[in-house]
Amino acid sequence: MDDPWITQEALPVGTAEAEYEGKTGKLRSLEDLPPGHRPRERLFAKGARALGHAELIVLVLGSGTAKLPVLETAQRLVRRHGIKGLSSLGPDDWAREPGVGEALAARLAAVFELGRRAAGLTERERPRITRPRDAWRLTRELANARKEHLVGLYLDAQNGLIQKETISVGSLNTTRTHPREILYPAIEHLALGFILVHNHPSGSLDPSEEDVAFTRAVQRAAETVGIDLYDHLIVAKGGFTSMRERGAF
Repeated sequence: MDDPWITQEALPVGTAEAEYEGKTGKLRSLEDLPPGHRPRERLFAKGARALGHAELIVLVLGSGTAKLPVLETAQRLVRRHGIKGLSSLGPDDWAREPGVGEALAARLAAVFELGRRAAGLTERERPRITRPRDAWRLTRELANARKEHLVGLYLDAQNGLIQKETISVGSLNTTRTHPREILYPAIEHLALGFILVHNHPSGSLDPSEEDVAFTRAVQRAAETVGIDLYDHLIVAKGGFTSMRERGAF
């Protein structure tokens, strides 16, 4: 483990700290950590995703209080509540925690609220795609593009849009993309299925032989990882074509 004092989930009290303290001695504050292991340095060196829950809490808390060092406070919070429990705490709940006054309580409540909002739209707010026209409405701006764009619409179990992503921009009349570049966003966003959309700058709404072969290759690749390719739309100034409805795959 890179930093054993950091836990991704709440561990029994003392588990992570004991492992670290066995090597380095008593661990209570950031000063007890080597410079390269301190949360701020690790954030800039490896990115926020590399940090554990307690490290992130440390960065939000800042300097902590004289009686309770910030590291000790962060570790206790994660052990006591777990990350799911922390996300549900309101400002008053935070303020009652030792080492967290009203100013820090407001900051923490705001951070978790921002996280909830940034995590994505709720299922009720997500656009639902239940027919080809719904997908076309979300991508019809491609009809005016001078180059061929390939876009993926990644959906949840209720056909709600999780992510709309431009996968590639090709030459004037062709897009060459490996199926893994299409499937990676599907796996990353835990999509149940997806729809591909690409434009024909020529204005033709008929799928080419290359379009059909490419779509079938993507469908086969998607099946191996348990993700469904629902449709592949061709968009042009004259409207759109559903390759699924055409029986192309």
